[in-house]
Amino acid sequence: MYKSIFILIFSLIFSSILFAQPTVSATVDINRISQSETIGFKILATNVDVTPNVDISPIKKNFKIVSGPAQQTNIQWINGAMTSSRSLSWTLLPKRAGKLNIPSLSVKMGNNTFMTKPIGITVTKGAGRGDMANLFIEVIPDKRKIYLGEQLTVTYRLYTKLNLSIEDIEYPKSVGFWNEDLRGSQTPRFKDTQLNGVSYKVATLYKAAMFPTQTGKMMIAPMTAICNVEKSSRRRTRGFADPFFNSMFRESQRQFIQSDSLNIEVLPYPNTPPNDFTGAVGQFSIDSWVDTSNVKVNEAVTLHVKVSGTGNIYNFNINPINFPQNMEVFPPTSTIKRDEFRDEITGEINLEYILIPRMEGQFRISPITLTFFDTSAGRFITIRSKTTDIIVNPGSASKSIVSNFSRENVTILGEDIRFINTKNPKWYKRGNQTIPIWIWGVYFFSFSMFIFPSVYHRVMHQRISTVDTREANNALRLSLKMLKQETNDPFSFTASIIYQYFKSKLFLSSINLDPMTLDYQLKDKIDPELTSKVVSLVKLCDSGRYGPKAEKSMNSLQSDASELLKEVDKTL
Repeated sequence: MYKSIFILIFSLIFSSILFAQPTVSATVDINRISQSETIGFKILATNVDVTPNVDISPIKKNFKIVSGPAQQTNIQWINGAMTSSRSLSWTLLPKRAGKLNIPSLSVKMGNNTFMTKPIGITVTKGAGRGDMANLFIEVIPDKRKIYLGEQLTVTYRLYTKLNLSIEDIEYPKSVGFWNEDLRGSQTPRFKDTQLNGVSYKVATLYKAAMFPTQTGKMMIAPMTAICNVEKSSRRRTRGFADPFFNSMFRESQRQFIQSDSLNIEVLPYPNTPPNDFTGAVGQFSIDSWVDTSNVKVNEAVTLHVKVSGTGNIYNFNINPINFPQNMEVFPPTSTIKRDEFRDEITGEINLEYILIPRMEGQFRISPITLTFFDTSAGRFITIRSKTTDIIVNPGSASKSIVSNFSRENVTILGEDIRFINTKNPKWYKRGNQTIPIWIWGVYFFSFSMFIFPSVYHRVMHQRISTVDTREANNALRLSLKMLKQETNDPFSFTASIIYQYFKSKLFLSSINLDPMTLDYQLKDKIDPELTSKVVSLVKLCDSGRYGPKAEKSMNSLQSDASELLKEVDKTL
C-alpha cells in the first residue's frame, strides 16, 4: 500500500513538469550603461530537461562577447509544485554608444524552437581624456611616419584614480607588422604620477617594437583590458558611520576599457633597393675573422662573421659569401644576441662557418658585404668586412696535391697503407706458453681508450656538420605532418610551419621571416609564379587572422599550404 502511495505521489510531482508548457525568456541585468561598462545577458528556459541551444551570432553586430556562456540549473518547490529551469549567461560589451538592440534569438530545445523578445539598450559615451576620466589607457608611439622595416616603439599605459585589479588584457592586433615584446615584466606595476595637474596611478601594460612589412597607411587596433573596479555597495550599515564597517560592504564591478587605435604611415624607400639588399634597416657594422690563418691540408678552419647594430636584426640575412675553390664549406651555425635593457632592438648576429681546404696554397676570402637602409640618413649604405687570408701547408702524410676531395670520396696517399704481416706476432707465444686472457684484456682496454675518443669525435663532428642538410631533407615530411594537426589559430600556425620549412630548406639563419624577406630569398630559386603563390599565402596568414576573409580561408588554409609546399619542394 505504501509503495502504491509513493508511486502515486512521484507521478503527480513529475506530471506537473511533463505537462507544463516550457517557456523561454531573455533578460539583462541593466539596460542603461556607459560605453566602457558591461552588461549581463541571460536566457532562461523553464519546465525543460535539456540545456537550451542558442545561436548568439546576431548579438555580435552591436556587442562584444566578453565571457560566456555560463550554465546553471535550478529546481524550486512553489506551493507544493516543483519547477525546473536551465539558464545560459553571457557578459556583453557595447561596441559603440547610442540606442543598441539585442535582437530576437533562436533557442532550440530538443525538437522545439523558441524566439526570444528583443531588448533595447541605451549606451552613453564614456568619459574621455578631455573629461579627465578616472580610468583610461593611453597609447604613445615614438613616431607617426616610418620607413618600411624601421622600428616603431609603441607604449600602452593605464591611468587610474580607482582601486582595481586587472582581470584580462587583449593586446593590440598589428596586421602588417612584425612585433618584438619590450616588456621587462609581465606584471604591471603602478606608481604615482600627475597628468595635467591631476594625480593618477599609472602602469605600463605593454611596450613593443613593431617593424612594418608593407607600405601605406596602417592601423594598429586598440588595446583592451578588463578590470575589476572597487566600488562602495548600495547597502549601508544603519547606525554606523565608521569607514571600517562601510569597507565591509564594498563590491567590485567589471569594467572594460579600450585605448585609441593607432594610425601609422609607412613610407617606401626613396630609391630602388640594390640587388644585394636583404631587408636590413637601421645602423649596422660587420666584421669577420678566422680562428687561425695558417693550417695544413684537410685541417678545419672556423670563419666568424659578426653583424652588430640597431635595427631589425631578426628580419634579414647575410649575403652569400664567395668562398675560394678547393675549399669545402659547411652550412653555418648562427646565434642572435639582443640587448634586453634597451627599447631599440640592439644586438648582434654571429655566424660560424667550418672551412676545410683540400689543397695547399694561399687562399683569400673576399670582404663580406651587407647593404642596409639607414633611416637617419635616408639612403642605402653598403659595408664590408676585412679581407681574410689563409695559408694552407701540405699535410704531414701527404706527398702530392689531392683535388676534388669530398665527404664521400677519400684518397689515401703516401704511406697511409702499409704492408700487412699475416704471420703470428712474436709476442703471441712464448715457448709453449700462451699469453693469459687478462693480458689480452689490458691490451684491448688500452687500445679502446686510445681510439674511442678519436672515432667518437669524428662521428659527432660529421653529424653536427650535416645537421642542416638532414633538416633540409626532412623539411617537407615534417611540415606536412604538422599541417595535419588541429589548431585554434590556423593562420599563425600555418605561417610558422611555412617559415620553418623555408628556414630549413634554404639554410637560413633565422626563422623570423616575413613576406618581403621570403620573396627575396626565393628569388631565382623557384619559378616567379610559384614565388608569388608562396608570398600571397603568407600574407593571407598575416592579414587573414584579423581580416574579414578569415572565415572563408580558414577551412582550406592548411590543405592549401600542404599542396603548395609539395609543389615548391619539387623545384628546390
